[in-house]
Amino acid sequence: MSYRTSLSRLIARRLAGSHGRATWSKPVVQIATAGVAIGIALIVIATSIVHGFQSEVKELVVGFGSDIQVLNGDWKDQKIKRSETVEETLRSLPQVRSVHPFFTSPGIVESKSGLKGVVLKGMSGETSGGMLEKFLVQGTLPSVGGQDTAILSMELANRLELELYDRLTLYLIGGPRGIRPRTMVLGGIYRTGLIEYDEEFMFVPAKAIQSTSGWGMELHLLVDDGAVEARAFGGSRSPKVTWSVIQPSGKASPLGWSSSGKHLLDEVIANEIMVVADSRDLEFNALPDTAWLRKLDGVWRADHTEPAWGKAASGYEVYLENDADLWTTEANVYAALPLGWVTQTVTQQAPEMFTWLGMLDLNVEIIIGLMVLISIINMTSALLILILERRPMVGMLKALGMSDGQVLRIFIWQAARILGKGFWIGNALGLLVVYVQSTTGWIGLDPEAYYLSEVPIQLDAAFLVLVEVMVFGLCVAMMFFPALASTRIRPAEALRINR
Repeated sequence: MSYRTSLSRLIARRLAGSHGRATWSKPVVQIATAGVAIGIALIVIATSIVHGFQSEVKELVVGFGSDIQVLNGDWKDQKIKRSETVEETLRSLPQVRSVHPFFTSPGIVESKSGLKGVVLKGMSGETSGGMLEKFLVQGTLPSVGGQDTAILSMELANRLELELYDRLTLYLIGGPRGIRPRTMVLGGIYRTGLIEYDEEFMFVPAKAIQSTSGWGMELHLLVDDGAVEARAFGGSRSPKVTWSVIQPSGKASPLGWSSSGKHLLDEVIANEIMVVADSRDLEFNALPDTAWLRKLDGVWRADHTEPAWGKAASGYEVYLENDADLWTTEANVYAALPLGWVTQTVTQQAPEMFTWLGMLDLNVEIIIGLMVLISIINMTSALLILILERRPMVGMLKALGMSDGQVLRIFIWQAARILGKGFWIGNALGLLVVYVQSTTGWIGLDPEAYYLSEVPIQLDAAFLVLVEVMVFGLCVAMMFFPALASTRIRPAEALRINR
């Protein structure tokens, strides 16, 4: 730092100390400082509220879906066959927090007072239920409450005049059999405040969706007195049942039995039979189911595996880390999928919601712009008055040989000190309000209008520091123009006025 700059700073510091005495510029400086402080406090509060609002609403939207969904690319086949290999591959990707299967289906819920179309979402031990646990008002989750329990939002429960543990009729839509009614008990009530989603989503046990969706067959073998009968479910037409004898070499040889009726096992010279039930409904492309007949100690026994519909899901929900890049991670997820599977991001699932959230950034930019403009106007007025008050001093300094540049720097340094004090006070006020709101939530909201019951707060320190550094630099730079008034002061005129 040069001698001239040090001298300008020293004089500016002495002038700043003189503001505490009874000078007629003192109230002007105080008003300018208060204006800057209020502007900075509003910037801190506004950015924290907008970021908090965006974060909370995004969390709710992601809670009903996920950051990225993996789906079947064939719109006629709304399921995927689960694969442990694919699941492990997705979990190993960078920035991926967790991967869960999900189960959805359209449905209609009916009570004594009316009915309402809903989107059914299945819950089980494998699905993600963190969001629902957080916003559950009464009752328990379906996986805990039992297979015949359902969870409705408070809005739907009030509309249908249902209370906890009331019975309701649920119509599951889809699959080869069309609409299938099922009686359930209202085992839980939730409320997120996101009305559009609360009025749409209903949570039920995952098996209720899997078993009625037509995703796969379910085969049962009945063995009685040396005879076996196959019963297959999952299609609107009689399924195709194939019987195969497993040779000692491990190869399967077709067994000439018909698809229906009882068959005598004494006619089979083998110890193992594989039975496969396949649907004839090509439109639904249901997964075939397999069961085994095994002869142990001369007695035939049926060995059933999990039904084929239990191996299918609507897709996978992929949840990302908080700092993950959505589009980069989506590209990595897509590259790891089998041919025919596609991805869908949360912004594609709810584009109108994220377009609206993105518009909130414009509000922040407008607020910052207005506060900067007000601060510049306040400081310009204050600096001009300071120059006017110090006109004799400027004339004396110029008479002693100080250049216009040095005089200019005196008032710029003085403006920077006033701005710095305003920034310090404004940050203190803004952070205090942010802390009180984040800990107490004393400012409430109408959830029907704002989706949230209280004003959300999220302080982004890095963003705030960046904004304030830019604002401070801009305000100081703009003080160059009013400070130019000091260069027009002539020593002879200023000293004559002082006399």
